[in-house]
Amino acid sequence: MKTKKGDFVEIKFVGRLEDNTIFDLNDKELAKKENIQAHIHDKTIICLGFKDVVQGLDDFLIDKEENKKLEITIQPELGFGKRDAKYFSMIPLNKFKDQKFAPMPGLRIEVDGTPGTIKSVSGGRVLVDFNHPLAGHTLKYEVTIQRIVSDLKEKVSSLLETNLHMHKNYQIEETNGEIIIKSDLPQELKEMLEAELKKRIPELKELKLVKK
Repeated sequence: MKTKKGDFVEIKFVGRLEDNTIFDLNDKELAKKENIQAHIHDKTIICLGFKDVVQGLDDFLIDKEENKKLEITIQPELGFGKRDAKYFSMIPLNKFKDQKFAPMPGLRIEVDGTPGTIKSVSGGRVLVDFNHPLAGHTLKYEVTIQRIVSDLKEKVSSLLETNLHMHKNYQIEETNGEIIIKSDLPQELKEMLEAELKKRIPELKELKLVKK
């Protein structure tokens, strides 16, 4: 069976840069072999066609078969974007001194809620690059679609973890297409969450949020 837009699929992948440096993966054995010290999720489930991964990979995984090792090279415009000069900004050094912070080239910082990388410090000014750290890079992925997910609860769970980073801080019950989520999520999120879930999961009939 081949994948189609809207399918939830579990994937195993490794992403590399042009020089073969690994920038992302979910293969614990490879991470150990490469001595990569990072938290590796037990599984990765994405919904095809909704840009849960970079667009080039998202498009590529549609109309593919399960359990086949696939390889793709993705140009910057379909990856993390081209590096754009408009996302560079000069910030007065005093702004950092007021916060008792010493800026240094290479540091990742956040300015007014936007993450960036300090490129240089000179003349009382700090040059910050707000491009994505991988902007301008060609990406190489090795990926295997391990299975197409059909279980309704698992689809909902994957969306909560991928998009809301809840990571098991909830319980899900399902009855005849109705989903009950027991969590500490505020009721105000229900309308947004329900709209997103129904957009991706048309078989979802109703969503209820219940406090744990």
